[in-house]
Amino acid sequence: MNELTITHGNQQVVLRPGQVAHIGRREGSALVVGDPRVSREHLQLSWRPQGWLLENLGRAGTFVFGQPVTQFFLAQPVEVQLAAVDGPAVRFEPNAPAARQATAMREAAAPGPAATGPGTPEADAYPAGTAYPGATTQAPPMPGAFAQPSVARGRASGTDATGALQILIPIRAWLTDPALRQWPKLAIAAYALLPVIAAVVLQNSTLTTIGWVYCLYIAPLWALVFWWLIRPGPIGKMHAGIAAVIIAAEYILVPVLTRPWEKALEPPNGSHNLFAWIYGVGLAEEITKALPVLVLATFLLKAHNTRLDVRMWMFLATLSGLFFGVYEASTVYVPQGLDILSLFERVFVDGLQHALWAGVAGFFIGLGTNYRRQRFPLWFLGIAIPAVLHGLNDWSLNSIFGSNGWPWVFIQAFSVFLFLGYASSAHAIEREIRQTPIFRGESMILDLSRPQTPWGRGLNPAS
Repeated sequence: MNELTITHGNQQVVLRPGQVAHIGRREGSALVVGDPRVSREHLQLSWRPQGWLLENLGRAGTFVFGQPVTQFFLAQPVEVQLAAVDGPAVRFEPNAPAARQATAMREAAAPGPAATGPGTPEADAYPAGTAYPGATTQAPPMPGAFAQPSVARGRASGTDATGALQILIPIRAWLTDPALRQWPKLAIAAYALLPVIAAVVLQNSTLTTIGWVYCLYIAPLWALVFWWLIRPGPIGKMHAGIAAVIIAAEYILVPVLTRPWEKALEPPNGSHNLFAWIYGVGLAEEITKALPVLVLATFLLKAHNTRLDVRMWMFLATLSGLFFGVYEASTVYVPQGLDILSLFERVFVDGLQHALWAGVAGFFIGLGTNYRRQRFPLWFLGIAIPAVLHGLNDWSLNSIFGSNGWPWVFIQAFSVFLFLGYASSAHAIEREIRQTPIFRGESMILDLSRPQTPWGRGLNPAS
């Protein structure tokens, strides 16, 4: 039997030909590695005619002798580090028949004195873990690591033009390559094709439909940028569920709350009344974006005694703002048949502006949820600051400065500055609050170094 023994800590698994096994953080994997740096499905093991094939599926990488590898055959015992050079170690031990068969296949793939692979005199002259002339695999030269299947098949097929094309354009190998079926690569492929497909499908569609499609196409890019800036931590099923509830709530609130409010209180175009723009437009829209976030934060606290990290609420609030901008641009502005500059502003800028202001509100909502002694003042401040900025923004476009445009740019720049400031220093601000009695009271949040719960980070079950 060509068995493969895999060992990690006190776990040991034995695989037999015909089995396909995964290693990673996901429960139910053949071997579970709990390190948070490891992907849910980090490695895949499968039996091939050449022997046991190890394939890296993890985004953080797999390392052998300190060098990153993508896939290689296991011919002799080897220890692999997951996610980092100093990451958790997993040992693979193929039995002797598998090692002999893999060695024979390697020699058949590179016959003659020009062969350069493990076990040949040329390769033995180089220390393990270093590159040697003629190496054709991404794995470091080591016992049991040699060319990937597509390369080996190309060399075995001969030196004619067809064989050369199979090496240079390995379509068949790509179609069966698990690395190309990972979700980030599939998402990129779909994202690249979406505009082309939309242009064909939506030829006779209304402007509202086209506005929805193209605004929703831009929004995920901003969402990724916000996630990178805020660093709220991993996004789990619960967070995705909260985001879905926020979007559904806004879909209801905009026609029920925002539109009637603005219809009653929004000043006419050209009005120079700053306060009317703040309470007639800014406050209406910022409350609409903040209300679902605030309600959900309160629900989790009261129903489950759960507090999410402030940065997570800030990120979820930016998603609320993004959707509000998409909804507004798609249903109100794009159907008006805007000129190209106005369309550009509404599709590319509207969602960003709303997300910036909503993110600031989300930061204060998170603080108010976690530190109840000043909860209502924090929540009020979180809505007031974005409402004033929003009102200033609309006032600058409708007042005597509207024809200039630069005051609008200044307000936008200040909004970006404010958002980036809170995104980069959220943890530091919370640490200061944690040490200040006026905020702390009886709801002091323990340091984030304490054990985490499945619901959030830095929680105090006792409060």
